[in-house]
Amino acid sequence: MARPRKRHKIRNPTLKVSRKNANKHFKKISIKGNSVIAANWDKKATLRQNYQRMGLMTSLNGIAGGTEKLYPDEAQELDMEEIKKTLGPEEGIIERDEKGNVINIIIGRSREEEEEEVFNTEIDPVPAKTDIIRALETQAANVYKREKYQSEGEKQFLEELIQKYGDNYDAMFRDIKLNIYQHTSAQLRNKCQKYLKSRQNKIL
Repeated sequence: MARPRKRHKIRNPTLKVSRKNANKHFKKISIKGNSVIAANWDKKATLRQNYQRMGLMTSLNGIAGGTEKLYPDEAQELDMEEIKKTLGPEEGIIERDEKGNVINIIIGRSREEEEEEVFNTEIDPVPAKTDIIRALETQAANVYKREKYQSEGEKQFLEELIQKYGDNYDAMFRDIKLNIYQHTSAQLRNKCQKYLKSRQNKIL
């Protein structure tokens, strides 16, 4: 009696070797999503090669593997502002000198500060590097964009907050009775400004 591992290795006599079975491990890629990418896709190239040729990124988190990484021999100065952006609300870094003495403590920003920076930061347009990117941008610009609708319940909720606190969004955030959904101060500011703008347009 064969052991389970040995039995697994025994060839199946009923399996016929054909070109279909022999090439079973080869998988054909068919692009079914975007028409521009499908028209410019090279089936003989890899995914990374196709993306690089079209000017697209294979990963938003940087290079994970498959390419050579170059590390400089000389030590580079660290940008503390860039390091601070990577820290969470309860994280920090202690900076020491050569003797081990603490010279600086970098503490991560709160979630409210990060959201406020994201909402207030204006993103400069980047010129397209390839014709494919320009075609994708044109396609994205022609997509119908539906404006977010504020329900009557949300309008009443915002009206109560505005009447009580005016433009003090931090106080709105701390009011757990009115702010039942626990919106952050940045979210409340955007919602209130949108509501006030829509109310002003109705008056005009």
